[in-house]
This record gives sequence, structure tokens and C-alpha cells, in this order.
Amino acid sequence: MKKSSLFLAILLTFSLLCGCGKQNSPTETTVPVTTTEPAALPSTIPITMPTEPSAPRVIHFQLEQPQGFELSVVQDNLQVFSSPKSPRDHSYISIEVFPVDQSVLTMSTEQMMDRIVHFGAAEPLSSENTNPSISMAPEETTEPEQAPEPFIKELNPTTVDEWDAVMVDYVQSYDDYSNRIYRYEVVTTDANYVFSFCDSTDDNEWLDAYEEAADTIDLILDTEGMELDYSNLTQYAMPSGLNIYAEPGLEVRNAPGFTGVLANRNVLILSMADDKHSNNLTGMTLEDYANLVAESNDLEPFQKDMYGNLITTFYSTDKADLSYYNMICVKETSKDFWVFQMACLANDQVTYAKDFSLWASSIA
Repeated sequence: MKKSSLFLAILLTFSLLCGCGKQNSPTETTVPVTTTEPAALPSTIPITMPTEPSAPRVIHFQLEQPQGFELSVVQDNLQVFSSPKSPRDHSYISIEVFPVDQSVLTMSTEQMMDRIVHFGAAEPLSSENTNPSISMAPEETTEPEQAPEPFIKELNPTTVDEWDAVMVDYVQSYDDYSNRIYRYEVVTTDANYVFSFCDSTDDNEWLDAYEEAADTIDLILDTEGMELDYSNLTQYAMPSGLNIYAEPGLEVRNAPGFTGVLANRNVLILSMADDKHSNNLTGMTLEDYANLVAESNDLEPFQKDMYGNLITTFYSTDKADLSYYNMICVKETSKDFWVFQMACLANDQVTYAKDFSLWASSIA
């Protein structure tokens, strides 16, 4: 693929964001002047009690996978690490995130069986269905067949990284093999993290390694943040005066309507500034601006990622039916709001999804 093909395809989608600060901008208001006498103060002044600080939120996780396991699927609420012997070996480790549900901590065996069938993977995962352009593009899919009912060997309350959790040891049998699965459902402040360690081998050769891996689960709080390591990246000075760390080999480009462009044949980084004063944005917070960008361009709401960046993602398709993964990130300086877009082929999402967030955290 030529370098320009990715560049032109993404420009078509990113052009929607041009001038977003000029759309739906709040109008300036003035405080009405009154000549009436001020109202008398109440005899008792209401006292505002201090509010409790918000509980810490889990924003990401870390897990040491057994040697050879590789990340094969990335979705907004799912990551899958496949066995080094895939596709012959269907073993995998998956991490799913669901809305918080305390009831899981007191479920009976029958309730947990039903939960596993309806919340877990409905059919065994294999490398044949780990292509992001197929499994993650916004296309209609048929409902998969329901998985076999699990046989639960053990169901016990436990703790994972000091959070209340439930550990389930169960078996699901298919026509030609069985899955032995250790499942840890962890209840955090605002989400349930479900770690599933699936062993599909005949002699359960992964179980010892899975137990060791489960002991390494580390849930990262928003009060902690993620370690920033730019040691293997290259710093680029963009024409805007901002700097960014990203992979080596990117070239600075120029494009009408954009303040800065970095590109190679694999990825594209675009940036655009909205002047706060001229676009009447001086009263906005970064969160307000993110909402404006999302609403003006029909994007999903921005959320904080593992590094604290405000991001949203979407897919786009060019005239050659190539599918792209796009991440939008908003930043703020004293004079401007900034929109950054990072894009790659959807097939490369597994490679670049986390990298984009790390690169975005370096923008300054």
C-alpha cells in the first residue's frame, strides 16, 4: 500500500472535525443590571456539608501472561490473549469489563452458571475469529450459538488485588474438546473485571501457569496512573510547537486545514487547533470541548483511558473498502483546544491501540 492511500482515506473522515469549535459554540452572555433593593439575608445561613471524596476508579489492569501468549483481540470491553499453539490449541486468557454488579458476590451455583452462559463468550475463541477488521468493525452479525452449559467444580468468594471477587472453576465440553476455565470476577467501584483463564489442552498443561498469572493481576486506579515509558519512542516537534513521542520513522507532512501531520505507511497522526478566543470557547473546560467535538461529529462520548487522556474511537472505510481504526484525543493549552487523530488499518488495531494512548499522553 502506498503511503498516500492511508493518508487520503483518513483525511476524508477527519475533515468532519474541521472547525468543530465554530459549530454550536455557546453565545456570550451579560449579567442583567437591576436597580431594585437586594433581598434581605435569611436569619439562618444554610450550611453546606463537605462532600465525600469520590471512590477511586479502576482505569486499567496489568497481567503477566504465561510465556508465548499473544494479544489477539482488542475491543472496548474485551482483550484476548491466545495460546502460542493457536489455532491447534484453543486455550486463551480473556479480560472483559461489564457495568458494576455486586450481586455476583452472593450468587448460587445455578445463578453463576446462567451468568457465565449469557455474559461469557458464547462459543470457543480461536484465531480464526481474531481479525479486527472482521470481529470489531461496526457491521451486523448473526447471534452465535449458545455455549454448552458449564459444569461448575468450585465456586468461592475471594479477593483480587484487595477487591472483592468470586472465583469459579468450571468445565465446558464441546464435540471434540473441553475447556477447563478459571474465572475471576472482580467487583470494583464502577465495573466488574472478569478474568477468564481457559485451558483447552487434553492434560490441562496451562493450569499451573494460569494460577501464577492470576496472582499477578494488578488493577490500576485513577489515583495511581500508568507508568509512562517513552524510551523506545522518537520525539517529534510538530509545526504547531507541540511535541509528541511516537514510533520511529514518521515523516512530517503538510495538509490544508491541519496544524500538523505525521505519517508513515502504517500510521497517521493529524492535529488541528481551535483558538479559544476567536471561537468563543474561553469558558469551556476540556471535558466541555470533548462533548462538543463528539456531538458535532456524531462520535461516541469521550472517556478517560489508562493514561488519563480524553479519547474516543471509531472505524472508517475508504473507497477501496479498507477499514481503519481511529482514535481521537483532545488536549488543551492556554490559547487553544487541540484535536488529535491517530489512525491505522483495522487489521493493525491490536498492534497500535495501546500505543496510540501512550503517544497521546506525551503530547505537550
